[in-house]
Amino acid sequence: MAPFQGISVGIDRKSPVSWPLFERHRSFRYTGTLRSVTYTPGAPGPDAPEAVAAALKQAAAAFE
Repeated sequence: MAPFQGISVGIDRKSPVSWPLFERHRSFRYTGTLRSVTYTPGAPGPDAPEAVAAALKQAAAAFE
């Protein structure tokens, strides 16, 4: 699962976003100099534990 794979910096040879693009070019190598990385999280995704718990509660309430 993606949340447990960490943050990739540099080459990431896991599943490509576009398979046809990957087949034509393979992976694109980063050729610059990496000095620092800043990770700023965005809003929680639809599979965040809080959202899943709320959806389960709503589904359970429908069957009461």
